[in-house]
Amino acid sequence: MSVCPYCSASLSANQKPAGKPEISSCRACMNPLIIEWSGANVVCRPVGAPRDIRQLAPEGSIGGAIFSELPGAMERLPVLPEVAQRILAMVNDPNVTMNELGQVVREDSVIAVKMMQLANSPVYGGLQEVRDLNMACARLGMKVICNAVQAIANSHLYKTQDPRLDTHMRNLWRHSVAVAHCASELAILLAVPRPESLFLAGLVHDIGKVVLLDIIARSPAGPLREVLASPGLLAEALEGFHGVTGLQVMQHWGLPAEFSVTTFCHHDPTLSPDEDLAPRVHIVALANAIARVEGFSMSGEAETLYLTSHASARYLNLNDIKLASLRVDLADTLEAILEAVTP
Repeated sequence: MSVCPYCSASLSANQKPAGKPEISSCRACMNPLIIEWSGANVVCRPVGAPRDIRQLAPEGSIGGAIFSELPGAMERLPVLPEVAQRILAMVNDPNVTMNELGQVVREDSVIAVKMMQLANSPVYGGLQEVRDLNMACARLGMKVICNAVQAIANSHLYKTQDPRLDTHMRNLWRHSVAVAHCASELAILLAVPRPESLFLAGLVHDIGKVVLLDIIARSPAGPLREVLASPGLLAEALEGFHGVTGLQVMQHWGLPAEFSVTTFCHHDPTLSPDEDLAPRVHIVALANAIARVEGFSMSGEAETLYLTSHASARYLNLNDIKLASLRVDLADTLEAILEAVTP
C-alpha cells in the first residue's frame, strides 16, 4: 500500500480505487490526494499544486483550530439517511414500480406528508387535489420523488441551535437545494446518465460548510471565537476550508467516488482526476453559479455573474439560449420545492 506524500502515513486498506483515479484524503494529515492503480499497486499523489494544509493552517491559526476539531465533528455527523439511499437505489432499478416506490415513501410519515404537499403545489398540482399517496407519486414521477426525498432526508443537517448562525444555515440550505435542482435539470438537458445522482451531488456540494458552522458554533474560546464576530473571517473560513471538510464528509458517509470529486472540485473542475467525471463536476459548478445568480446564495442576494462566459458553460457547450430556457420560472419553481421540503 502506498504512503501519503505529505506525512508518509500508510493509506488505510479500504482506500483502494475501484478502477479509475479517485480523490481521497490522508487519514493522518487530512491532505487531499489522488489515488490510482499503477500496475498491481495503489499509488497516491497531491491534487493539483502540492500544498500541505498543515502549513496553510498551522497550530494556533483559525485553520489549525478547525482541523483539530474536525475528527470530533465527523463523529457527531449523522449517517446519510437510509430512506434516501433506498429511494436512490430504487430509482436506478428499471424493474421498480411506482407502487413499490410509494410503499417506501409511506414508511416515513414526514416524507409522505411532504410528498402530498409537493404534489398539490402550484408547480406540480393538477386540476384536482391529490388525496392519496399513490396518486401523488404518480403525479410527481420517480425523478421528482427521488430528489424530494433526498432533500427532505437531509434537511435536518441544516439546523443550528445558535441564533447567530441561523441565517447562514437557512441560506445554505436554500442554496444547496437550488444547486441540486439546477444540477439535475442540467443533467437532463445534456442527457447525462443518472440525473438523480447529480441532484444528490448538488445537495451535498457545500456540506463542508455545515460541518464548519457546527465547529465554529461549538468553540467559545480560541481563534474560532473571532470568526463569529467577523462576517469577513467567517466567509473566508467557509470558502477556504469547505472543500477539504466536504471531502471528509464524503468519506465518512462512504458515498461513491464521484461524490468526493464533485464536492472537492466544484470550484475548480480542472482538478478532477478522471475525464469521465469532468462533465458531472462542471454541471455542479455551473449549477452553483446559476443558483447564486437567481438569488439562492449564502448572502441570500442575487449575484452578478456572466453565465455564458462561465468556464463550465463553455465546457458543456451551453449557449445563452439553452441557459435562458433553463432559468425560465426557475425562482418560482425553487420556492415551491423549498416550501415542500423544508421542515
